[in-house]
Amino acid sequence: MKNILIASLMVATSTTAFGQAQYVPSTCAGGYYQNADGVCVHKPTAVPHEGATALCRDGLYSYATRGPDICANHGGIVELLRE
Repeated sequence: MKNILIASLMVATSTTAFGQAQYVPSTCAGGYYQNADGVCVHKPTAVPHEGATALCRDGLYSYATRGPDICANHGGIVELLRE
């Protein structure tokens, strides 16, 4: 049983070393997230703040700056606030 466990750990370790995505912690401040371009963007909020780009279908305001990212996980765009 011990040999099976060691072999499993070796396979798991070598698999992640060869090209699988690994979690990289965000360097953004609280209230922000790191987008696909590595830029820190304000997390969606219930009340609009400076820089809001759109109102989403779920009632949250998005601060994403890339078209496909605006309201992507919030049901789509209700209203664009700026281009």
